Amino acid sequence: MNTLKSMLKKAEYQAKVIRSFLVSDETFHRRRLKKLYQFEPDLKRPLTLNEKICYRMIHDRNPLHTLLADKIKVREYVKNRTHLVMLAPLIAIYDNTRQIDLETLPDRFVLKCNHDSGSTIVCRDKKTFDKEKAFKKLELALSKNMYYSTRERHYKDIDKKLVCEEYLHREKLKDRYSLPEMLRIHCFNGVACFTEADFTDLQGNEFINVYDRGWRLQPFVMEYPNSPGAIAEPALFYDALLAAQALAHGIDYCRVDLMLHNNGLFFSEITLTPCRGKMAITPVKWDYQLGKMWEQDIYYE
Repeated sequence: MNTLKSMLKKAEYQAKVIRSFLVSDETFHRRRLKKLYQFEPDLKRPLTLNEKICYRMIHDRNPLHTLLADKIKVREYVKNRTHLVMLAPLIAIYDNTRQIDLETLPDRFVLKCNHDSGSTIVCRDKKTFDKEKAFKKLELALSKNMYYSTRERHYKDIDKKLVCEEYLHREKLKDRYSLPEMLRIHCFNGVACFTEADFTDLQGNEFINVYDRGWRLQPFVMEYPNSPGAIAEPALFYDALLAAQALAHGIDYCRVDLMLHNNGLFFSEITLTPCRGKMAITPVKWDYQLGKMWEQDIYYE
């Protein structure tokens, strides 16, 4: 059964590769954004945040974006830009799963590919770790180029590797809404403007509150509803804004994702194309408001 599932996944991926020669990036993103908007998006002269993200994926070829998407190379970028955030301690880098020796790894660890999204595997206990299942998932991920699935151009030229990092255990909170799990800071022209604060309750329900620089809840939502009740500003919020601006300096738009881990800030990623330009922003007028904040270079044809 697992073999059949693997074969189907490989066939599905090959179909996506073939599709890339038949369907242009612009057509690909236009069709998907139209499903969200229920009207024809403008990807020639974009106005909304989603349109501008799609425009970036179609036209932008900045090599810096490939470096930022590489989970190995971005580590040095972060070290050189700010001391306000930490990186998950690196254990090892591998070319393939055959190089992974579980005996040398701690009881808890994280394995992931450096070139994609969604391949992360967390081992919380080696005694119950399903090595075969995990390695199959990683090898399948290594065989793919994420560009063909998502048409995010900056992933296309990353040299594929496997990364092993230490597992960061987050202490359980008495009040599950007292501290967000992640701060996703939207930076426009190097300025941290809005922050998505992520929460998950004990039932697995997800919430996102959007705050301005003064930790004031904003009158719009992104993807998920607001959490119940008011949330106090995290002690490290100001440091998170400063760190995000240091990492976003020189970039016209990006989202800097930082994890609040116990009493520290840890770097997660710099996202250049949040939700691949298909974010559900409500009310929709805020898609236009956020789009106005991005002074994007436009490549007129």
